[in-house]
Amino acid sequence: MVLADTPLPFGLDIQTHEWFESDTVLVQAAAVDLVNLNQAVDALNAQQMALGPYHSDLVAPTVAAAKLATETGALTRAEELFDRALHTIRVNDGLYGDQQLPILRGLLDLYLASGDREGFEKRAEYQFRLLGSGLPPFNAAELKAAGEFFDVTLDALMDGSWEGMSRELLRFHDRFETLTDSVCAESDVRAEWCRYFSFRLARFYYLLEYKLDVFVDDPRFESRIADSDWQSLERDPRMEALQRRLFQQGARVFDRLLEVEPGDHDAISALADWHWFYSKRTAAIRLYRDACQLEPDRFSRAAPLPEYPTLSRYRSFHGVGTLVDVTLEINERGVPSDIAVSSVGDNSSISVKRKLRDTRYRPAFDQCETPRDISLINAQFVFLD
Repeated sequence: MVLADTPLPFGLDIQTHEWFESDTVLVQAAAVDLVNLNQAVDALNAQQMALGPYHSDLVAPTVAAAKLATETGALTRAEELFDRALHTIRVNDGLYGDQQLPILRGLLDLYLASGDREGFEKRAEYQFRLLGSGLPPFNAAELKAAGEFFDVTLDALMDGSWEGMSRELLRFHDRFETLTDSVCAESDVRAEWCRYFSFRLARFYYLLEYKLDVFVDDPRFESRIADSDWQSLERDPRMEALQRRLFQQGARVFDRLLEVEPGDHDAISALADWHWFYSKRTAAIRLYRDACQLEPDRFSRAAPLPEYPTLSRYRSFHGVGTLVDVTLEINERGVPSDIAVSSVGDNSSISVKRKLRDTRYRPAFDQCETPRDISLINAQFVFLD
């Protein structure tokens, strides 16, 4: 159970109405005529018999059949065909050929369509390694693949227990942080990519802050202190050391982003949200005032944190969720009250209200100066099942 003083980051279990209306389409196996697909596969098999099992000329028709299977809704068969094409390319062009990339893209789109997060995560990591594992010199394809891999990994980390995952979490954090630092230091790419990775790393920090309180305070963790692999140079458990420096780490990321993009509203708001999330009210208000001067309309109403960066989720991996009408009041300290929710079907309204109450909010501002005594939030939110 989460500690009472640990706020729930918005986006973890609650999404906005816009997420509900995502363009993602979940493909179901369609009851349609499979004649064309069967004919394409039969022709492919005949060609394979004539040319041999791994002839390079088999790649194009195999990919075409895989795309046809995807369109037909025969997703298992589509995956088998994409894998077959991928193996053929690796036999002919080696393990690290760029020719694999279009097929990997087909597989990734297939997993998004079918809602297979495990398959997507596995292929996203392979694509990331194929394109350079986030090591310089950087290029756009490599950085885009890195972002996709980090996004799906974060989505998976938002669900379930972290018990027994400490080593994986630390490796992921170090890899993610090192890449972000390198991108923001590289003059050729930082203007376009520093914010992209800074915001993704900040999402991870919000998630760490929420989950590490429970994880590190678990008495079972104490038994690991004797393990030298878990100790920092100061002989403290690394997870505990990471938790202690999270605020400074997040502030450093946003401060650096403001050096890259001075006066940028989103970066200022992100730093303000980070301070407010940690109850550092004076510094947060000063930053909110600066951000409000740039976009005053946004601050006419309160909002759940973090607004910048949002904790986005892949809709295709979470079904449709439950759409709920929500009304609540937010005072000048960001504390909610008078929470009302519409009918939530099989879900407990008590559970929904508790999540809303545990979320931290920033207040509205009057004339970009003073936090408003009371601000109303009246919105539709999606609660993930």
